[in-house]
Amino acid sequence: MSLSGKGFSADAVRDLVRSRKEAEEAEKRAYEAAQKAEREKLRASFEERDVQPEAMDRIAALVAKQVERGEKQALVLQFPSEWLPDQGRGVTSRDPNWHAKLEGFPKRAYDFFVRELAPRGFQLKAEILDWPNGMPGDVGFILTWKSAEEQI
Repeated sequence: MSLSGKGFSADAVRDLVRSRKEAEEAEKRAYEAAQKAEREKLRASFEERDVQPEAMDRIAALVAKQVERGEKQALVLQFPSEWLPDQGRGVTSRDPNWHAKLEGFPKRAYDFFVRELAPRGFQLKAEILDWPNGMPGDVGFILTWKSAEEQI
């Protein structure tokens, strides 16, 4: 719709403003729907994922880098809290059984920790890494270890 001298009126201006606003809102809804669909595809891919055979080597390399930097922990997994069945409530409330609510890849990753890393003296903690708009954002699985001095 355009304005011209013949049909020019306040109603025509209001109609033009309304139609532009409706077009912008429709475009925004389409964009958000596409974003949501892409996020759901990512989530499905994440849920179906398995711990890879080279995981131990990759974790060892990550830990070595962190040790070189003087760190005592390493972020080994990060994903949106909304992908957890409880949206991260168990993590935020420090529920000692937070891991019992895990499903899909996070559960397989936790099981890998229990089976492979815990017997080697590592600990795992889960934390909310960010709080967008005051809501839990990403969850991080953080592998920790104590220094030789802390072991005594």
